[in-house]
Amino acid sequence: MPLVSATEVLKPARAHRYAVGAFNCINLEYVRAVVDTAERLRSPVMVAVTTGALSYAGWEALPAAVRAVAEAAHVPVVLHLDHGQNLEDIRRALEAGFSSVMIDASHLPLEENIALTRQAAQMAHAAGVSLEGELGQIGGKEEEIVSAGLMTDPETVPYFVEATGIDVLAASFGSVHQKATRDAQLDLPRLEKIAAATPLPLVLHGGSGVPTEMLQAATARGVAKVNVGTELQRTFARVLRETLKAQPEEWDMRKLLKPSINAIAAVVEERLGVLGSVGRA
Repeated sequence: MPLVSATEVLKPARAHRYAVGAFNCINLEYVRAVVDTAERLRSPVMVAVTTGALSYAGWEALPAAVRAVAEAAHVPVVLHLDHGQNLEDIRRALEAGFSSVMIDASHLPLEENIALTRQAAQMAHAAGVSLEGELGQIGGKEEEIVSAGLMTDPETVPYFVEATGIDVLAASFGSVHQKATRDAQLDLPRLEKIAAATPLPLVLHGGSGVPTEMLQAATARGVAKVNVGTELQRTFARVLRETLKAQPEEWDMRKLLKPSINAIAAVVEERLGVLGSVGRA
């Protein structure tokens, strides 16, 4: 089926207290593992792509591959630009056919964040695409953005949402980008206040490092989208190293990559089950 916007899958998720997985993909192998698993489990899914992945795989080629895979699927698929850093990123993503985009201006002072995010929202809405904005700063590193982390102030949420016109809100309440272990502790009381301040779907970035019980507690409190990237990268690389060691004479890349593809598909299946989206498509 054709790509859908983020709001089409995230509004029902927030209303029914489950979350949609947004899995960072860098090539066709990742995309097939994510979408094929979502289809098998009858789950909506988001294929998230960063500007770094687009520079690596091609601003035209990778989105075209995602669209082709999505159109052959029978579940809703969102093609999402993750952590766009400026209006040029937003423009290129819209031209490439993304159905959801994010502008991350969280490192700027509040009023500058609002101004840039508002411009991005106007561009996205003119193209019929949903926009995600970020208030507060998620700790860790995502592409070129490095942050020590700054928790979202719930009292600022209504003003930010109204002033920017965003459709989806990424908030900071304890998760960390590129965390290798699942031991992040979320500030659930803060999340409850953020959720009470806006009806918009909320996003948890850095989902790889959040334990299962915390993810489920977050979805019960308004989180409708959970980003998972680091865990896919680490899993793919670990299994590939194991495969190369076990099969030093093999040269067929299809055979060498298959175990890694299966491994990240298993991660996607486990995360979709935790988020409660299985059977929702």
